[in-house]
Amino acid sequence: MTRRALANMYFPDKTPIEAVRSLRMWIANCPDLVAALEEIGQPYKKTKTLTARQVRLIMHYLGDP
Repeated sequence: MTRRALANMYFPDKTPIEAVRSLRMWIANCPDLVAALEEIGQPYKKTKTLTARQVRLIMHYLGDP
């Protein structure tokens, strides 16, 4: 899934750029989520696509969009 698609699910009322920025801020402000994402060893900060495992972790910690 692309980062933009996931961000648009969480922030449908924002522009795609604002939605991605907001999602990145939410992730950064959740230390447990950051630790879990770093633990799996797959880059997530600079990638445009997220793996299914990364998406599951994000949804687990941030809740369903």
